[in-house]
Formats: sequence, structure tokens, C-alpha cells
Amino acid sequence: MRPVHSALEIVALIGQRQPIGVSAIARDTGLPKTTAHRVLQTLHAAGWIEPDANDGANWSLSIRAALAVGSAQRSTRQLHGAAFPIMEELRNTTGESVYLAVRDADTLALIERLDGRNPLAHAWPLWQRGPLHATSLGKSMLAHLDPAELESCLNATLPRMTRQTKTDRAAIEAELAVTRARGFATSFRENWPNENGVGAAIRNSRGEPTAAISISAPVDRVDEAQCIAWGPLLVAAARRISLGLTRG
Repeated sequence: MRPVHSALEIVALIGQRQPIGVSAIARDTGLPKTTAHRVLQTLHAAGWIEPDANDGANWSLSIRAALAVGSAQRSTRQLHGAAFPIMEELRNTTGESVYLAVRDADTLALIERLDGRNPLAHAWPLWQRGPLHATSLGKSMLAHLDPAELESCLNATLPRMTRQTKTDRAAIEAELAVTRARGFATSFRENWPNENGVGAAIRNSRGEPTAAISISAPVDRVDEAQCIAWGPLLVAAARRISLGLTRG
């Protein structure tokens, strides 16, 4: 089963980092370069990846692989339907960009972004993964995980995304305690150096924090106090989305 595992790992990595070359793939997966090259050739022959149009030495997912994302889109259709009108309300109220993400193990994936009326600090691509510990989306979910799942997430490698990213275990746990108490999480220049955000967890019918919603904006337009002031708005929005999922 190891070849299958390697192939799936490489496909996932290309999806996150495309376009990406064999050297970076070998380094990030821990595979020998010759093995990574062999797996890439097999995936290419099967139609799952293709040479990047701008740099043939790098690889991107093929249309066939992109279409496979449709299964993920179907699995989040109910969440998207419940969240979208509420996301529009938040955008209209605040004028800022609103994000919707789902958790996958110790990462998150963005599944919807409504750009605000004002310029973005960073346009996060749909389906791109991000860290839990450095984003308001991720921290809002981390705060409500059961102890075993939280332990697993915090034991994973916690990359420092910016100079403000918290990677110390005690500091993260202290912030998660605050998040539980007030119901929303904040991220002040932790995932992007010029961006602040505030987010709240969305719960499924079993009460599990499987998704989250957030507002994000450049620091020169939205300061920390404004994020905190928007916190109850995010909590109410997340609660309404969660209720919609339960009714669905």
C-alpha cells in the first residue's frame, strides 16, 4: 500500500502548492527524488497531473483531478447553502470580506470567499489549505474540539506564518480558553502580516466544530478593537448557520 499512499500524498501536495517541482515534492514528502519522479510519471500517465503551462519542470493538477473536487463540493453543499445568505449579510453590514472554511484533521480548507467592497489584504484561493493555529477560522474550531482531537492538532508541527504567529503551546491554549469563553477567535497579523481577522465555529448536527466563518481585512482599515467588536456578530452568524445544518 505504500506506493498508493505516496501517490495520494503527492496529489494532495500538488493541489496545495501547484505548480510545484519534483525537488520540492521530494523534500516535502520525505521521498527519495527518484521515487517522487517515478510516482509523478505514473500520475501523469494516468491523467491526474500535467506539466505546468508556464514552466514544464513543475506540475499542476489536471482537469480530471480538478473535476474530482466536485465530490468535495457536493459534500459541502448543505453547509454552503446554509452559510451563503448569512455571509452576504455580513459583507453588506461590515463592507469587508467574509470567509467560510471546513476543518480537515490539523488543517482547514477555504470553501467560499465573498470579497468585500473594500480592497483585500490577501485573496485566499478557494480550496487552498491553511493552518488552524494561525487563523481565526482555525482557532475558533480548535477551541471546541474534544481533548483528544485538540491534543492531536497541537502535537502537529505548528509553522510560524508571520512574526506574530503563536507557536508556544501554553500561549495557544490560553488563547483557546479565551475563545471558548467569548465564543469567537481572533487573528491579529498571525497568518498574513498585514491582515486581521475574527471568526466563529460552525457546528454540525452532532455539535462538532467542523467549519467556521470569519471576517478578514487589512490592518490599516480594521484594527484589533474592531475585530473584537464584530465578534458577537460572527457568533450569531455561526449559530444561525449551525441551526440551518441541524434543520437540514
